[in-house]
Amino acid sequence: MNIAVLIGGSGSGKSTVLRGLRSHFDERVAVLSLDDYYKPKDQLPVDDAGETNFDLPEVIDHEALLADVDRLARGESVRLATYTYNRDVMQSEEIVIEPAEWLVVEGLFAMAYDGMRERADLVGYIDAPEEVRLQRRIRRDGSERGYTEDEVLYQWRRHVRPADLAYIEPWKAEADVVIDNHHHWQDGLNELIDRMENHTK
Repeated sequence: MNIAVLIGGSGSGKSTVLRGLRSHFDERVAVLSLDDYYKPKDQLPVDDAGETNFDLPEVIDHEALLADVDRLARGESVRLATYTYNRDVMQSEEIVIEPAEWLVVEGLFAMAYDGMRERADLVGYIDAPEEVRLQRRIRRDGSERGYTEDEVLYQWRRHVRPADLAYIEPWKAEADVVIDNHHHWQDGLNELIDRMENHTK
């Protein structure tokens, strides 16, 4: 099994690129999302105003994530619960991930853990300007998650943007493929697909 890691800041367009990968590879690709490995909310850090900070690497149960990566690499299926994030964490449904030729691990902090860096064969970084990402986040969190614009701006300035600078943006220079998801994102997707199709482990 080959492992590709897909990272990018909030609102960069990871879901768009994932849809493109799924469309091309079909059953040859499996996906693990860091969103499904958040620790329980009562275990997450809070800022000095008492607000939960979802934007730190330690909010992810990365040991469980890596254990599931290794299960898939051994040819075993993985069963996990997916979650919908509104103001509170709500369990959505249980899904089964089957082994495939490629495993794509996607999420904000996917490269923040030594174990994932050791396992990754390719890294794709999804890039978009900060202001574009912020506007996408405002629209998404307002329509899908019930947050006001002021709440989104608070999270962005206090949590999201500092995490970008500390844990995510440094990987742009290290990535095998950088996908510009502001202009001509399809070109970057095609490059990533080409790298995956021609990759030999």
